[in-house]
Amino acid sequence: MLHQETDKKLKQDIVCIDEKRKVLEQIVEITRAIEYMQDSLNAVLILGEPSSDLPPEAANLYKSLNESLLIQSTNKIKVYLDNLERLINKQLEQILHYSGFDFDSDEAIEILTLSGDSVNTENSPIDMLNDFKRTAQTAVSLRVLLKKRGICTDGAFIAVPKEVIKKQYSLLEEQEKQQRRKVKEKVIDMKQDIKSMIDNPGYPDSMKTMLSSVLDNLENDLKQIDSGISLDQLSFVADAYELSDVPVAEEETRTEAPQQTKEQKKKAGLADKASRWLNSPWKVSWDNLED
Repeated sequence: MLHQETDKKLKQDIVCIDEKRKVLEQIVEITRAIEYMQDSLNAVLILGEPSSDLPPEAANLYKSLNESLLIQSTNKIKVYLDNLERLINKQLEQILHYSGFDFDSDEAIEILTLSGDSVNTENSPIDMLNDFKRTAQTAVSLRVLLKKRGICTDGAFIAVPKEVIKKQYSLLEEQEKQQRRKVKEKVIDMKQDIKSMIDNPGYPDSMKTMLSSVLDNLENDLKQIDSGISLDQLSFVADAYELSDVPVAEEETRTEAPQQTKEQKKKAGLADKASRWLNSPWKVSWDNLED
């Protein structure tokens, strides 16, 4: 059973980690937006090249083309490609506007992350950026498809000069590096907090087992961050603390215990809530977890 001081310290530790998870969530959302814009602008640049000069990455995008498009007639593919190119030119200015943000600013956080918390997220910027990326990459894939059918095409008309797009792409690369450094710093900081919790003699061994698993995941995440992998594939993003449920009071359940008082139940409840929170997806905050 947790003593009162241990109970208080556990609560403080959890609140601290919970706050850091929220900060990480924002940074990851910002970085995801940057990655979407990088992929989008790169696809737009490829789209502006004649089919004879398409780079190898265009063929990689073609591999993910939907089967339903592969069987369409050439005329339908041409019409579809024309419509996509019109849509890209219509939305490109908005994408470039987002790409010019200072991603450390409150404005960027408000627009790119907090707006996605509303009930109606259909038109959230993150979703719009992802949709634009898929549109641009699909257009490139259709160009490859036409080339495979023996139809050469000129580079698509792009309403924005290529030099402007390249400049914004380079700026996004620097911004992504900055955000990834921030993610790494936050993960290292969280690791230290979790190590301190593991070293606390008052915390139950079963909870320390879960914390050790979290620590291993974060260590692996650091290696993945250094390798340049997309942040979407990190464990603390996909499902940060997907651990096995282990009773927190494992040692005490081996023998029959007397009827608990209300105060004892309250303390056990905190430990149980901590266990459930550690097993919850990383976006679930401590306050949102039901008692």
